[in-house]
Amino acid sequence: MTRRDPGRHGPTGRGTAVRPVGAARRVVAALLAAVTLPMAGCGVAATGVIDSGPAPVVNSTPTLVGIYLVRNGRLWPMTVAVPSPQARDIVTALFDAERRVPDGVTTMLSGLTPTQIQLLRNVPDPQRHNDPDGVTSLRLRLSISGWKISRMALAQITCTARLRPEIWAVEIVHVTPESAGPARTHTCREFWDLAPKNGRLPP
Repeated sequence: MTRRDPGRHGPTGRGTAVRPVGAARRVVAALLAAVTLPMAGCGVAATGVIDSGPAPVVNSTPTLVGIYLVRNGRLWPMTVAVPSPQARDIVTALFDAERRVPDGVTTMLSGLTPTQIQLLRNVPDPQRHNDPDGVTSLRLRLSISGWKISRMALAQITCTARLRPEIWAVEIVHVTPESAGPARTHTCREFWDLAPKNGRLPP
């Protein structure tokens, strides 16, 4: 079906131009169908929000953060440069620190590798009355591969993470070539006996 354009009638009243209205409507309908059908038929359901911690920060200038190494059988604070203050970059720097430790300082993380690093909302432990609520605090979950994790290594990891005030606890899963152990949750308070002389550790 076509419609005459009344604005272009000549002296005789005959239409001099026509517009294919029906055809245009069919073209628009086809385009809409082409867009909406793949979305409706892809079979992908909407997913809930997955908590992955704070958003990454793009920063061309390195950030200085604190980590804990070992000196004279105690934890020793050290400042290192990282690409960003995100937990993943801090943990990576801690495990790589053995390449740049000063004289007299060492690390107990040699032979250990973090295979998974996650930030989760903290679930308060009812038996620990000073736990904060899960809205304002985070839990760092690490899967670590290697044959053995010493208490000093656990202290290095946990107390380094606790330097971030929003990280309340550290959950560690030890994965050996033979099996994966249970997840164990730690806070730095467990390792206060390893504090530097005349120094203090995070809670």
